[in-house]
Amino acid sequence: MNPEALKALGLNDEQVKGAMALYGKDLNPLKEQVTSLTTERDAAKAQVTTVTGQLDQLQKDHKSDSELKAEIDKLKEANTQAEKDAAAQLNQVKLDSATNLALLQSGALNAKAVTALLNKDALKLDDKGNLTGLDDQLKALKEADDSKFLFKAADPADKKPNSPQITTQGNPNADPANGTSMVDKIAARLAGKTI
Repeated sequence: MNPEALKALGLNDEQVKGAMALYGKDLNPLKEQVTSLTTERDAAKAQVTTVTGQLDQLQKDHKSDSELKAEIDKLKEANTQAEKDAAAQLNQVKLDSATNLALLQSGALNAKAVTALLNKDALKLDDKGNLTGLDDQLKALKEADDSKFLFKAADPADKKPNSPQITTQGNPNADPANGTSMVDKIAARLAGKTI
């Protein structure tokens, strides 16, 4: 789906933006899932390749039992560390994806610019995978003087109570004669009557 195809169907710019925003909301979780799965797969492939290569090298060397045991213990420790590193990398990918999605939903105009202003150490994923530590930071950023460059403007439906009411069509006082036509009023004045 692209904006040009939607415009070709007869949608105006606002409708295209709305459709693309809805499309993005559906697409972003899928992108996050693909990124997570790709990261897991790549980490697993790298780990299997490393372990296989190390075991092959051990078989070629035919070391004594004590040397072989020490080498296997060393490899086990290295593999455990590799698993921890892969888990940390996957967690970071999930955290980054959740942060970007939350920023888009909060109306951020440029997710990278807003991310640069965040305290990333305060951002965490809870047990259910929900992002924590972002709401207070976003509130502070939105209240800042330069937030108009970071976030979309407030919805016109949320306008202030003292803002003027603008009528776009027709005359709000369409019958100034209060039911009496102008011809009748002129005729009455000429006759000396007041209506």
